[in-house]
Amino acid sequence: MARTEASADPLPTEFNPARYTRVASRDIRRGSVRVRDVLLDAYATLLGVGTILALAGGLVLAMRNEVAKALGAGTGGRRTVVTAEWTALPDGAAATVLLFAALAAVMAGARKLGPVAVASAEGYWWLSLPVERRPFLAGGLLRRVGLVWAAGAVLYLPVGFITDLAATVEGQFLGAAVFGLAAVCALLLAALRQSAGNGFPAGASGAVGGLVLLALLSFLPRRAAAGELEPAAAALAAVVGLGVLVFTRMGAIPGRELIRGGGVSGHAGAALYLMDTNELGRAFAGTPGRTSSRARRWYAKGARTPFGALLRADATAFLRTPGIWGRPVLLLLLCVAVLLTAGQQPAPLQLVIILLTVCAVVPAPGALARQTAITPGLDALLPLFPALVRLSRTVLPAAVLALWSAVFCAVLVLLGTGTPALIGLGALAGIGFGAAAVRGAYRPLPDWSAPPVETVFGPVPTAQTGSLAQGLDTILLAAVPLLLGLFLGYVPVVLLLAQAGFSAVCVLLVMYSRPK
Repeated sequence: MARTEASADPLPTEFNPARYTRVASRDIRRGSVRVRDVLLDAYATLLGVGTILALAGGLVLAMRNEVAKALGAGTGGRRTVVTAEWTALPDGAAATVLLFAALAAVMAGARKLGPVAVASAEGYWWLSLPVERRPFLAGGLLRRVGLVWAAGAVLYLPVGFITDLAATVEGQFLGAAVFGLAAVCALLLAALRQSAGNGFPAGASGAVGGLVLLALLSFLPRRAAAGELEPAAAALAAVVGLGVLVFTRMGAIPGRELIRGGGVSGHAGAALYLMDTNELGRAFAGTPGRTSSRARRWYAKGARTPFGALLRADATAFLRTPGIWGRPVLLLLLCVAVLLTAGQQPAPLQLVIILLTVCAVVPAPGALARQTAITPGLDALLPLFPALVRLSRTVLPAAVLALWSAVFCAVLVLLGTGTPALIGLGALAGIGFGAAAVRGAYRPLPDWSAPPVETVFGPVPTAQTGSLAQGLDTILLAAVPLLLGLFLGYVPVVLLLAQAGFSAVCVLLVMYSRPK
């Protein structure tokens, strides 16, 4: 039957604007690319990748030998941070916990970026056309699936070689392939959540179901590394089932969700390309939460001094910032789980795990400072010295991280790390960590006017990497006494004074450092 002008929307056509644009742009570039330039770029890339792989392989083998020595005979006299006898768990539990945490991080990050997404311009032009959405959306999703599988397999290999000493080389590669498939499942679960509300469970129910599936998948890579083929078949079946479900529901994803994911992906990609970690944090930042009437009444009360008014405003905005406690609590639980499952490892390795956890937690309370650092001119308009403005930005992050560090040290004390005086040492260290969060938020932009330095890895932008050290330097400064106290198992008075002095220096660096 012929369709009339008065009928409903026209039927979608099979025209694929993404393929047409890609072919047209390739035809235009084909005449301007020289074979010599392509060969030189390929040679430089392969040489750099080969050098990095050689160094990484040597590091992995050295750590594997150290782990083998720690698990061998005569390790009873080694100093460990976690010494409680009841903390011993089965072998391989630490690796399984790490794999589950990595899969959960992939799902959470993919949910922010939008596995199925289009750029803003493409969304405004293409989504309004009467074309079938699935063909031009599936190409981008397939590219992301291949990238996630390759990245997951490559990142698993060092972990597998270090933690699984009994597996063969062929088994390690099979386990890496299975973990790549599990990472693809995490990506597809995030794609399913994009269509939440249109037949897929929304909110916590959908997330809990995905986490249960990821928990089951985290047991498969080590079984595959042991030479079993059933885990590979199960992971592949999960990928195929989720892939079919995602493809059938791709048309149910709202256009605003596709554009949002493309915007976040573009923002995060540009921040990574420009090596701007603060901008990367802004790309993943959520929308401010709603405030209650009680909070509004508290904020409406006047303040006697300009500093008090600024502190009240910063406190209100800080408490409305989403995700203040999410990352710190999750990382605390993850670190404790890893220390429990690897309690017989030497103390230096456990201290490195604690330091990495601190470095991952510190940027979270600096979210508000990263937002205010975008417009430094507004801080200059305040009737306060710049040092007092920075101090106001530091109060709440320092309080949060002091509480977090005290709770973390209290848990370690319960696990047999040392005396209860470590809790006070952790609280003092948390003040320095809060200052490090604000110092990192106000770090200068990378200077791209300076040329890179040629190294064996290729050109290295030293001027840009120098800006990344701001914030990390104060983390290390505040963490030195704390790590020393955890290693000793008790807190001398001089160590407590040193921790207070180091944290005070971190706060002064934030207050009086001049922006470049």
